[in-house]
Amino acid sequence: MHLLPLLFTVFIDTLGFGLVFPIYSPMIINNDGGMFSPEVSLAMRGLVFGFLVSAYCLGQFFGGPILGALSDRVGRKKILVGSMWIAFIGYIAAGLGVVVQSLWILFFARLIGGVSAGSFPVAQSVIADVSTKENKTKNFGMIGMACWTGFVIGPFLGGRLAIYGFTVPFAVAALFCLSNALFLLFKLKESLPKEIPAKISWFHGVYQIRKAFSMPDLRGIFIVMFIFCLGWGFFTEFSPIFLTRRLGFNVVQIANFYAWVGLWIAVSQGLIIRPILKLFSPQRLLPIGLIGMAMVLPIMLFLRGMVSLFWLIPCIAFCQALIFPTSASLVSNLSSTENQGEILGIHNSIQWAAIGIPPLFSGSLVALYPHLPVTVGSICMMIAFLVFLWAYRPKRVSSDSSTANREENPLD
Repeated sequence: MHLLPLLFTVFIDTLGFGLVFPIYSPMIINNDGGMFSPEVSLAMRGLVFGFLVSAYCLGQFFGGPILGALSDRVGRKKILVGSMWIAFIGYIAAGLGVVVQSLWILFFARLIGGVSAGSFPVAQSVIADVSTKENKTKNFGMIGMACWTGFVIGPFLGGRLAIYGFTVPFAVAALFCLSNALFLLFKLKESLPKEIPAKISWFHGVYQIRKAFSMPDLRGIFIVMFIFCLGWGFFTEFSPIFLTRRLGFNVVQIANFYAWVGLWIAVSQGLIIRPILKLFSPQRLLPIGLIGMAMVLPIMLFLRGMVSLFWLIPCIAFCQALIFPTSASLVSNLSSTENQGEILGIHNSIQWAAIGIPPLFSGSLVALYPHLPVTVGSICMMIAFLVFLWAYRPKRVSSDSSTANREENPLD
């Protein structure tokens, strides 16, 4: 009763996000985007694009732990409904920013949108509430499939709506958020068994991330995902510049690219990896995904056309599907029942903090050197793989103490 409404909610939420995702790069980078005069340098445009990306990630960084902790305190449903209203306001503000050509309003809208996207760990908490340890990874994969299915349709539709003006995708995304809030209000049942008192602070994310890195069982996986997301964020957020500058993609082609990526990630998370999860544990699959991604991404540097790029996408999607659901499952399994929302919120914020760092400092560089998203992304993923091997390497323990063995390696 919880899973189907939640999957539909995540699908609609991501559909709205995907509608506007592919338009930021041409709107900011291209001379005909309408936000800058032609005299503004490419480096400055790249810097502004990076700040817009980081504003969304900053909202996620602060919003994830706060919404996660609030969901432990007042219930999952109230927070999910509230986050949809916040997203609605963010899209309306973004559309207004485009109309009046105000970068400050766009920054504010992106920040608000990031805060509302902090509801994703709350959705994961609902999954954790209603799942067993045996089917938790599969259910996390299902929510990932719903998420990326929305991201298939969103960019595909948004790129075509942008032909009629950059404000149109924002208006449609706002309508989706409004309908999603009403759907949640009437269809989703509360999954939290009992409300847990918790102290909430605007700097909850900073405090809890510091706390997270002091947890021996979780420290290793958090560090691995932070490094991986540095690379994944660099790759995904700056790919439009790579596609525009290296391959000459327009807004519709960029939208098609992300729709194709989303389609294969949805298929991978929802269908392809499900039988694999029955054969291998999450801790075995995560490093395979990391090394696979590090090896596949550099191939993009040698491609010269859309067809060859689209053949490579399924490989990237499969590796990604081995990373995000398995890491969330590992974090959930290593957390107590009482603080699932809080810990998954921390896990989400660590990822978004990492994703938000590269755009903040690298927008101008990527605009001038468009190969950097692929190069830096693959290097970070290789480092994450090596850190995982080091953090969870087998350790020598006494042969008659199985308990000691579990304490030495909490993933086993």
